[in-house]
Amino acid sequence: MKFKLVYVGEVKINPKKRSQHLQDIRDILSPQLKRLSEISPYNEIKSRLEKKGKAIKTVGGVKFFPLITPDLNLLAELDIQILHPELLETPRADIDNRMKTLLDALKRPQSSHEISEHMNKKDVCYTLLDDDHLVTKMTINTSHLLYKDAVQKRNHDYELLIIITVNIKASKGTPDNLAVIV
Repeated sequence: MKFKLVYVGEVKINPKKRSQHLQDIRDILSPQLKRLSEISPYNEIKSRLEKKGKAIKTVGGVKFFPLITPDLNLLAELDIQILHPELLETPRADIDNRMKTLLDALKRPQSSHEISEHMNKKDVCYTLLDDDHLVTKMTINTSHLLYKDAVQKRNHDYELLIIITVNIKASKGTPDNLAVIV
Protein backbone atom coordinates (compact mmCIF):
# COMPACT_ATOMS: atom_id res chain seq x y z
CA MET A 1 0.00 0.00 0.00
CA LYS A 2 1.48 3.30 -1.10
CA PHE A 3 0.81 6.92 -0.27
CA LYS A 4 2.69 10.21 -0.51
CA LEU A 5 3.61 12.88 2.00
CA VAL A 6 4.61 16.38 0.90
CA TYR A 7 6.90 18.73 2.79
CA VAL A 8 7.93 22.25 1.81
CA GLY A 9 10.49 23.81 4.09
CA GLU A 10 14.01 23.62 5.37
CA VAL A 11 15.79 20.46 6.39
CA LYS A 12 18.70 21.74 8.40
CA ILE A 13 21.90 19.80 8.71
CA ASN A 14 22.79 20.67 12.29
CA PRO A 15 20.18 23.04 13.73
CA LYS A 16 20.89 24.86 16.99
CA LYS A 17 17.45 23.94 18.34
CA ARG A 18 17.23 20.42 16.92
CA SER A 19 14.11 19.26 18.78
CA GLN A 20 12.22 22.39 17.66
CA HIS A 21 13.33 21.95 14.04
CA LEU A 22 12.20 18.31 14.05
CA GLN A 23 8.85 19.36 15.50
CA ASP A 24 8.45 22.05 12.83
CA ILE A 25 8.77 19.31 10.21
CA ARG A 26 6.37 17.03 12.14
CA ASP A 27 3.84 19.88 12.35
CA ILE A 28 3.62 19.91 8.54
CA LEU A 29 3.44 16.13 8.16
CA SER A 30 1.12 15.37 11.11
CA PRO A 31 -2.12 16.71 9.52
CA GLN A 32 -1.41 14.65 6.38
CA LEU A 33 -0.95 11.50 8.46
CA LYS A 34 -4.03 12.27 10.53
CA ARG A 35 -6.10 12.59 7.35
CA LEU A 36 -4.61 9.35 6.04
CA SER A 37 -5.63 7.54 9.24
CA GLU A 38 -9.24 8.59 8.60
CA ILE A 39 -9.58 7.06 5.14
CA SER A 40 -9.85 3.43 4.09
CA PRO A 41 -7.89 1.19 4.23
CA TYR A 42 -5.43 3.13 6.41
CA ASN A 43 -8.09 3.75 9.04
CA GLU A 44 -7.77 0.02 9.79
CA ILE A 45 -4.33 0.70 11.26
CA LYS A 46 -5.77 3.18 13.72
CA SER A 47 -8.72 0.92 14.52
CA ARG A 48 -6.50 -2.11 15.17
CA LEU A 49 -4.09 -0.13 17.35
CA GLU A 50 -6.97 1.35 19.34
CA LYS A 51 -8.39 -2.15 19.95
CA LYS A 52 -4.98 -3.24 21.27
CA GLY A 53 -4.73 -0.10 23.42
CA LYS A 54 -1.52 0.89 21.61
CA ALA A 55 -2.60 3.75 19.35
CA ILE A 56 -1.27 6.63 21.43
CA LYS A 57 2.26 6.62 22.78
CA THR A 58 3.11 9.31 25.30
CA VAL A 59 6.63 10.70 25.54
CA GLY A 60 7.43 13.55 27.92
CA GLY A 61 3.74 14.32 28.38
CA VAL A 62 3.15 14.61 24.61
CA LYS A 63 0.86 12.20 22.76
CA PHE A 64 2.06 10.62 19.53
CA PHE A 65 0.31 8.34 17.06
CA PRO A 66 2.82 6.46 14.90
CA LEU A 67 1.23 4.97 11.79
CA ILE A 68 3.89 2.32 11.09
CA THR A 69 4.53 0.35 14.22
CA PRO A 70 5.91 -3.02 15.32
CA ASP A 71 2.64 -3.51 17.24
CA LEU A 72 1.10 -4.46 13.87
CA ASN A 73 4.29 -5.90 12.35
CA LEU A 74 4.45 -3.03 9.83
CA LEU A 75 7.53 -1.80 8.00
CA ALA A 76 8.16 1.05 5.56
CA GLU A 77 9.95 1.51 2.27
CA LEU A 78 10.63 5.16 1.45
CA ASP A 79 11.24 6.81 -1.91
CA ILE A 80 12.27 10.40 -1.20
CA GLN A 81 12.30 13.05 -3.94
CA ILE A 82 14.09 16.26 -2.91
CA LEU A 83 13.61 19.23 -5.20
CA HIS A 84 15.60 22.38 -4.50
CA PRO A 85 15.99 25.74 -6.22
CA GLU A 86 18.89 25.91 -8.61
CA LEU A 87 21.25 28.20 -6.77
CA LEU A 88 24.88 28.38 -7.72
CA GLU A 89 25.94 29.98 -4.45
CA THR A 90 24.22 27.38 -2.24
CA PRO A 91 25.94 24.05 -1.72
CA ARG A 92 23.57 21.08 -1.77
CA ALA A 93 26.02 18.62 -0.29
CA ASP A 94 25.72 16.69 2.94
CA ILE A 95 22.69 14.69 1.88
CA ASP A 96 23.37 12.11 4.62
CA ASN A 97 22.87 14.63 7.42
CA ARG A 98 19.75 16.06 5.76
CA MET A 99 18.34 12.54 5.59
CA LYS A 100 19.18 11.95 9.25
CA THR A 101 17.22 15.08 10.15
CA LEU A 102 14.29 14.04 7.96
CA LEU A 103 14.23 10.47 9.33
CA ASP A 104 14.32 11.79 12.89
CA ALA A 105 11.32 14.01 12.08
CA LEU A 106 9.41 11.07 10.56
CA LYS A 107 9.66 9.03 13.76
CA ARG A 108 8.15 9.41 17.19
CA PRO A 109 10.59 10.86 19.73
CA GLN A 110 12.01 8.08 21.88
CA SER A 111 12.71 10.18 24.99
CA SER A 112 11.60 13.48 26.52
CA HIS A 113 14.88 15.24 25.62
CA GLU A 114 13.88 14.89 21.94
CA ILE A 115 10.73 16.97 22.48
CA SER A 116 10.63 20.72 21.97
CA GLU A 117 9.67 22.75 25.01
CA HIS A 118 7.18 24.62 22.79
CA MET A 119 5.35 21.43 21.76
CA ASN A 120 1.57 21.47 22.06
CA LYS A 121 0.79 18.86 24.72
CA LYS A 122 -2.97 18.84 24.12
CA ASP A 123 -3.13 17.59 20.53
CA VAL A 124 -1.95 14.23 19.25
CA CYS A 125 1.03 14.47 16.90
CA TYR A 126 0.83 11.90 14.09
CA THR A 127 4.16 10.50 12.96
CA LEU A 128 4.92 8.11 10.14
CA LEU A 129 7.15 5.79 12.16
CA ASP A 130 7.31 4.51 15.70
CA ASP A 131 11.07 4.23 15.18
CA ASP A 132 13.31 4.61 12.15
CA HIS A 133 14.49 0.99 12.39
CA LEU A 134 11.15 0.16 10.72
CA VAL A 135 12.50 1.55 7.43
CA THR A 136 13.73 -1.41 5.39
CA LYS A 137 14.47 0.37 2.13
CA MET A 138 15.12 3.97 1.19
CA THR A 139 15.90 5.64 -2.11
CA ILE A 140 16.77 9.30 -2.41
CA ASN A 141 16.66 11.40 -5.56
CA THR A 142 17.60 15.05 -5.73
CA SER A 143 16.88 17.44 -8.53
CA HIS A 144 16.43 21.11 -9.31
CA LEU A 145 13.05 22.67 -8.73
CA LEU A 146 12.38 24.82 -11.74
CA TYR A 147 9.16 26.41 -10.47
CA LYS A 148 10.66 29.27 -8.46
CA ASP A 149 7.44 30.29 -6.68
CA ALA A 150 7.13 26.84 -5.06
CA VAL A 151 9.83 27.67 -2.52
CA GLN A 152 11.05 30.88 -0.99
CA LYS A 153 14.19 32.27 0.56
CA ARG A 154 14.19 32.83 4.32
CA ASN A 155 17.20 34.01 6.31
CA HIS A 156 19.67 32.76 3.69
CA ASP A 157 18.26 29.24 3.81
CA TYR A 158 16.26 27.81 0.98
CA GLU A 159 13.17 25.72 1.29
CA LEU A 160 13.00 22.34 -0.33
CA LEU A 161 10.06 20.53 -1.86
CA ILE A 162 10.17 16.95 -0.62
CA ILE A 163 7.81 14.22 -1.78
CA ILE A 164 7.99 11.04 0.26
CA THR A 165 6.40 7.94 -1.24
CA VAL A 166 5.71 5.44 1.52
CA ASN A 167 5.15 1.78 0.78
CA ILE A 168 3.79 -0.10 3.80
CA LYS A 169 4.95 -3.70 4.13
CA ALA A 170 4.49 -6.32 6.82
CA SER A 171 7.25 -8.25 8.55
CA LYS A 172 4.68 -11.04 8.87
CA GLY A 173 1.03 -11.26 7.93
CA THR A 174 -1.42 -11.20 10.83
CA PRO A 175 -5.18 -10.64 11.07
CA ASP A 176 -4.38 -7.15 12.42
CA ASN A 177 -2.43 -5.99 9.34
CA LEU A 178 -4.17 -7.98 6.62
CA ALA A 179 -6.37 -5.09 5.47
CA VAL A 180 -3.35 -2.86 4.98
CA ILE A 181 -0.95 -5.20 3.22
CA VAL A 182 -3.37 -6.74 0.71
